[in-house]
Amino acid sequence: MFAKTFFEMVREKRFTYILEKLHDNNEVGFSELSSDLNVSEDTIRRDIDALANNGLLLKIRGGAIPRSHNPLSFKDRIGQLRDDKEVIALKAQTLIKSGQTIFMDGGTSVYTLVSLLSTDIKLTVITNNTAIIPALSAYAGVDLIVLGGKYLKQSETVVGYQAIKMVENFQADLYFMGVCALDMEKGVTASYMEEAELKQAMLQQSGMSIALSTFDKLETFDSYRVCPIQVLDYMITEMDAQNEKFQLFKEAGIKVL
Repeated sequence: MFAKTFFEMVREKRFTYILEKLHDNNEVGFSELSSDLNVSEDTIRRDIDALANNGLLLKIRGGAIPRSHNPLSFKDRIGQLRDDKEVIALKAQTLIKSGQTIFMDGGTSVYTLVSLLSTDIKLTVITNNTAIIPALSAYAGVDLIVLGGKYLKQSETVVGYQAIKMVENFQADLYFMGVCALDMEKGVTASYMEEAELKQAMLQQSGMSIALSTFDKLETFDSYRVCPIQVLDYMITEMDAQNEKFQLFKEAGIKVL
């Protein structure tokens, strides 16, 4: 019965199981996890590699042990990956490579992504999100560029003409966009006009755009238009990408993670 329950687990649920077992036992092994989750040891090795690369554990011969010092713990890692935004962040990790230049704007999903970056990552990050500055400052390999302008206290972001002009000086590989609302017909929308304008500038100056959105924001819209839905390259939510609600987005050419 137990093995059957886990037979078709999505990757994120396996991550949760591995981390919870590690928390309880202080060590996990490939063979034991393979049996528990009814997947191959190669699958477990890949899962352990992904978690190790994101600073969530330390890989050892035959398994893994807890990471003893993580300066960027998110909410003290309580309920590891039970938070939907941590699942989103972990999926987003698969698109990040050392050496990239990345735009990151406002929102708690972006904050969570920053908190789960690999500790040895090397990036240039350009942001208007003041909440992520202390976290990014802890990464020795991250060059941080903070946009200047008007501080919008409601969202802890910097917006306005000066920020837009700064964005125009860069060409980013990726743009991780925090999303307020997302709808097939209305597109991506924002709560504040200044935020919508800055998002538009980042979209124009990035090679790939990735919307980070919890599932509950789908089929909703806000006051200020950012872009048509087809402008996005990727959409990442906490849900399984095979969910039927994503079909229209996929037909529009968006890759769903």
